[in-house]
Amino acid sequence: MSEDPLHWNHPKPQPRDRETSGTMKQETGKPEAVSRKRWLVLGSVLTSRVIYTINWFNIAPLLGATGLIALGLSIDLPSQGLLTSSFLLGAGIFQIPAGIVSARWGPKNTSQLGMLILSFSGIGEGLSPNFPVLLVSRFLLGLGAALFFAPAIGILTPLFRQEEEGLVLGLYNSCFNIGGAIGLFGWVLVTDFLGWRGGLVLGGVIGVISVLIGQVVIPRDKVIPRTQRRSMGPVFRNRNIWLIAFGVLGFWGAIFSSSTFLEAYTKDVFGISPYISGLMASTIMFASIFGGPFGGYLSDHLRRRKIFILVPGMLGSLGIILFGVSQPLELWFLIPLVGFLDAIVFSTMYASPSQYPEVGHEYAPLGISIINSVQILGSFPIPIVFTFLVNTYGQNYTPGWFFMGGLALALMLLILGIREPFKANSNASS
Repeated sequence: MSEDPLHWNHPKPQPRDRETSGTMKQETGKPEAVSRKRWLVLGSVLTSRVIYTINWFNIAPLLGATGLIALGLSIDLPSQGLLTSSFLLGAGIFQIPAGIVSARWGPKNTSQLGMLILSFSGIGEGLSPNFPVLLVSRFLLGLGAALFFAPAIGILTPLFRQEEEGLVLGLYNSCFNIGGAIGLFGWVLVTDFLGWRGGLVLGGVIGVISVLIGQVVIPRDKVIPRTQRRSMGPVFRNRNIWLIAFGVLGFWGAIFSSSTFLEAYTKDVFGISPYISGLMASTIMFASIFGGPFGGYLSDHLRRRKIFILVPGMLGSLGIILFGVSQPLELWFLIPLVGFLDAIVFSTMYASPSQYPEVGHEYAPLGISIINSVQILGSFPIPIVFTFLVNTYGQNYTPGWFFMGGLALALMLLILGIREPFKANSNASS
């Protein structure tokens, strides 16, 4: 890995050279300073990513027919599906606005604002006196997540070469899974100690702390002057971006819903204790910690993004179908396998947009925001349909798993139509 991201062998002057405006490269103007600081910046962003995901998933141990939040606020299973989808609605609506704001206002400003909104919303969840307030808090938490996610990637990708981006975004994705594992399993322990309200409030408080650290560590944005900006139109018209978005839509929704309801599934169907079910469900996240860097590294060095989205995506979709016909012993193997595969898919997917010349580093957050917007909004009905099927078939989860895995598998075939990102830009460094 190069110690200095400024010493790249780019051809003179290419449009992609302008993409680095507003990043640390311009902020310092000194290669040595960038080289020293990029690891500190990476550490700050990755820490925020972990805390972001804790606040995403720390509500999962409270769900299910006998979950603490269900008992505390009298919330039935279909309402819990609506609660889960409210987060998706907030996150999905504001994905593209987040990418546009990041291009205009700067990735640091946008991601820090998002993390602050997310953190205060997490505190609001814990203080909610009833279901409507909890529903609004969950929606606002999704809004904050949208403002954080893609702009945070916009902070990182200009600091590394194209051949390093897969690994970096693999680490970024791994931090999602570290946070998810802590939220799914660790927050069972936190909730036992602090109560369900105290556990949710704690998640928000540590998020506020991460914002304060980021304000010190991450350099200020230097936004591109209006006269030097490229048009956003080609990004919105890029066929590959839309095919990736719709191709991984079903898989995104299935992974999100699986991560949220696996714990409830193992408790309700197999009568497994909360600690064991939490540990079992969290293996989807623990395995992903390794899958992200592994898949990102291989897609970097084999220079193949497309195949590392398609093949693991199809195998992971089949794994979700098998959730519905597996016994607990088999689930101990199957759940982490799906987690490992999903991390490969998403790490590779998020490293792809910046390699299309119409997108580049300048509009990478926007390209990723388009993908996320489609996947999150498109996934909005998936947990609702899943819980509806479970409820309709008398707490039988099997039809729900078949529905989600089958949808993910069918849509993944769209990835066959994308252009390999490494072949899309003949000026990629080698």
